[in-house]
Amino acid sequence: MQDVAFALNLDPAKFFYVVQHADDGSYYREFVIPKKRGGVRSISAPQKGLALAQTRFYELLLEKYKPKPFVKGYVKGESFLTNAKYHEKQKWILNIDIKDFYPSITFARVYGLFLSPYFGFNRRVSAILARITTYRNELPQGARTSPIIANIIASNLDKKLVSLAADLKLKYSRYADDITFSSSQRRIPAGLVKGWEPSFGDREIKLGAALLEAFNGAGFRVNDAKTRLLFSYERQEVTGLVVNQQANVWRKDISRLRMIIHSARKHGPREAASIWVGKNASEEEFWQFLCGWLAYVAQVRGQSDPVVAKLCKLAVIAGLKGPKWIDRSADMVREFDVFLSHASEDKPRVRLLYEKLVEVGVTVFFDEDSIAWGDSIPEKINHGLLKSNFFIPFLSKRFSEKGWTNKELNSAISMNISRKGRILPIIDGHFSVEENYPLLNETLYKKWPIEVELQAKFISTTADEILKKVVAEKLKKHDLG
Repeated sequence: MQDVAFALNLDPAKFFYVVQHADDGSYYREFVIPKKRGGVRSISAPQKGLALAQTRFYELLLEKYKPKPFVKGYVKGESFLTNAKYHEKQKWILNIDIKDFYPSITFARVYGLFLSPYFGFNRRVSAILARITTYRNELPQGARTSPIIANIIASNLDKKLVSLAADLKLKYSRYADDITFSSSQRRIPAGLVKGWEPSFGDREIKLGAALLEAFNGAGFRVNDAKTRLLFSYERQEVTGLVVNQQANVWRKDISRLRMIIHSARKHGPREAASIWVGKNASEEEFWQFLCGWLAYVAQVRGQSDPVVAKLCKLAVIAGLKGPKWIDRSADMVREFDVFLSHASEDKPRVRLLYEKLVEVGVTVFFDEDSIAWGDSIPEKINHGLLKSNFFIPFLSKRFSEKGWTNKELNSAISMNISRKGRILPIIDGHFSVEENYPLLNETLYKKWPIEVELQAKFISTTADEILKKVVAEKLKKHDLG
């Protein structure tokens, strides 16, 4: 006992008391937290001396444990996002959940781990360490040491499954209790999946013998209710993200977050807390819950993403006083009347329109004046696209060949779905909209005159028309406000 206390840099007498009472409930605070998609998760959070002992032991475990690249959960540099990204653009995905992951890792299994050659502790030390890292005969959800111990014990399962994946030429990863196989090939090996029905919708899946043997041999079971086989023609999900193309949050998650914010604006944070967090939840717990949601979406899409910025702005309006990044993101939602998009070769002509627009009082996002030395170009462009009421692309052959300009246009087109009339194209000479941008074929555009002597009048009348649209938009917003 004394040797363990000294190894953890703890007072032996106090540590002895902690070990004696580690399992009687006096060192744990038990509560529930809401899951993102409904339901609650039970947490047993260690307190005082036990929490300190676990933290010290966790630091020693970190020195010992060297995770493999396919382990994505509770590993530095990995996350639910890196796990999802690993399985992007696959023909099929198989998601498997380990049944009762933490509860199945009992005192005996943890004791055996510390006694094994991996650690090589004697029986007395192994028993002490198992006692301070388990609670009521299982790994406690909420203890600092639980994830890393679970990863070490699950490494035997990982070895079997990654070997199976290698033999079948599949991708494999594990995020805590979520296991994912995927492939860029259409064929699904029988060793992994024997069959499924129906062909579409919720399927009953019969897992292959080799897969089930790996689970049984490692001392784990499959949670059949959560097994999912997903094909590329339907929504594929990995650790909560859609991965058919680029890993992204569900649309319904964005809608849900808007509903959460709206309820705070309409009913106040106290009532919103009772709706979304729990019957007796406080305002503070609601704001923490909302910050967690915003951080989740921002981690996936980026803090400069237009959707994230809008959500942060709505949250601030609702009364959120959260982390500084939320305020910075919210501050991105305002400012420009128009966004001028163009290829660098067309800048001399577009600059003439920019100068005229500024002269008549229109605020313009124009790259050479809106992006400063040292700024993040993607962040500033996303910022400008989000904050501009109108998007004016100067469409030309050079424009169609550029990556940046096409990204800007695609973003504007996606925003135009909900904000009709936002795109005001100007085309260069003989440029064909129909051939290059068929999605804009039904959008009325203006043609920049080839004759130099006609350009001044064109610029002047175009600037006046843009000003009228800007004024009308502001009046409409004022009326709605």
